[in-house]
Amino acid sequence: MTAMAQKRLLVVLAHPDDESFGMGGTLARYADEGVDVHIAIATDGVAGSVAGGYEHTLKELAAVRRRELDKAIEILGGTLHMLGYRDSGYIGDPANQHPEAFINSDFMEATGRVVALIRQVRPQVVVTHDETGGYFHPDHIYCWKITHAAFEAAGDPQNYPEIGPAPYQPQRLYYTAFSNRMVKLFALLMRLRGQDPKHAGRNKDIDWTKIGIDPRKLNAYIDYRRYWDVKRAAGAAHPSQGGGSSRNRMLPESIQRRFMAKETFIRAYPPVPDGYREYDLFAGVNLAD
Repeated sequence: MTAMAQKRLLVVLAHPDDESFGMGGTLARYADEGVDVHIAIATDGVAGSVAGGYEHTLKELAAVRRRELDKAIEILGGTLHMLGYRDSGYIGDPANQHPEAFINSDFMEATGRVVALIRQVRPQVVVTHDETGGYFHPDHIYCWKITHAAFEAAGDPQNYPEIGPAPYQPQRLYYTAFSNRMVKLFALLMRLRGQDPKHAGRNKDIDWTKIGIDPRKLNAYIDYRRYWDVKRAAGAAHPSQGGGSSRNRMLPESIQRRFMAKETFIRAYPPVPDGYREYDLFAGVNLAD
């Protein structure tokens, strides 16, 4: 594959660990297949909570999260870009009010940072969070806003003329998303285990009864069974976030590996009708661009 014909992927995500726990299987698969994978992380993770036994890391959490992120990126096989913002914390967290929090950053300036990456990397495909942020996390939603805006602006020479290189328009925009059918299953399993699905997660800010989307609106299905262990290894590189623990074992791993090793996406651009399915984010992409 020549440099001109190489597939290029840019993902823009909110936190250190989103690249592994979210779409890590997709990233590992494409990197192994020779795609030039670029992973932009918006925040430093400093306002996050920590897994049990890692309370000592709170004094230098941003540095710890960066070391974990570097290791995970190496495992996945991508190139890391940091947008340089402060973590805004979970829903309703006092950290939301911090003047340097990502969600309080200047929208045009933050969008410009993604425009600059798009013009530098020249990806045919861009991926970010969906408009709900998956579970309504404020940083995820803001990341969606700026990436959506940057996708539209990057190819227009009238937008951000001071930012080089030359304007470039990616061909595809996808959002990470997951079926509410799976969510209902997890909610049921949590209830059977005596857990409250409306107040899940370490911060009790995840309501499993309100997240996930109609599966008809999911358009891309990426099979990563061959990269199951790579995704798990990348997740385990984030031990302060509980990576490598039993956090994902509500079902036996053998069942997960066989039936759940797919990551799903909404195709935002070009838009497609409900029920449309594809199995490769680069299907039909013009590699000469």
